[in-house]
Amino acid sequence: MNSATEIRALLVTQDGGLASTFTEISREFGIQAHKSVLHNRGIPPELSAAKFEALLIDFETVSQTAAIFAGLRQSPANHNAVVFAVVSNADARQRAQAQGATFVVERPLEAETMRRVLHAAYGLMTRERRRYFRCAAQLAVTLVRDSGEEVECKTINISSNGMGVSTPRAFDMGEKLHISLQIGEAGSPIRAQATVAWDDKHGKTGLSVECADPKMQLELDSWLDAQFQALAGKNV
Repeated sequence: MNSATEIRALLVTQDGGLASTFTEISREFGIQAHKSVLHNRGIPPELSAAKFEALLIDFETVSQTAAIFAGLRQSPANHNAVVFAVVSNADARQRAQAQGATFVVERPLEAETMRRVLHAAYGLMTRERRRYFRCAAQLAVTLVRDSGEEVECKTINISSNGMGVSTPRAFDMGEKLHISLQIGEAGSPIRAQATVAWDDKHGKTGLSVECADPKMQLELDSWLDAQFQALAGKNV
């Protein structure tokens, strides 16, 4: 699967059978499962090194579950991850719910049960992945400086709140711009305010973008959703 749309899950368990079952079933949904290397020593180090859309936490074989949830909430990249808690009794279920698990499933974990849970969670995981999705696209965009100068450019990539552009002009860090972007053949262009986040002085500029109208933001996000789903469909 292409890394732009890959959904990744971190498995925090010492149960090899559980890890195998989850990995096998999650593969049907295009989810890449990765087993934590230090799963019973506090916060998994992977949370600070990579982005995951989901965590599976085994309440029977892992003792530091509260620390894991605390670390997850403090992780800028992973605090919105979907959490599957696997429990063996009512007490563990109560603890999992209190600590913030999104889904709680009980042992023995059957493949069909995991399949139903993943189906229910899939939308949450793809929505989280979409927040970080940056679509590679060359679209015409006009940048307008405060002086009134219009600079015709091409996008390099686009996200919900930013874009990279190829431009014949250099811009200053923090410079404010107005944007006009056409994302389809029909309809009005997307208009937005932008702030220069970086400029390499060699024809490439990164912009932080805020649409001028909520309807335009919705139109942009809908277009990005369509690009994301198309790309995901090609790479599953």
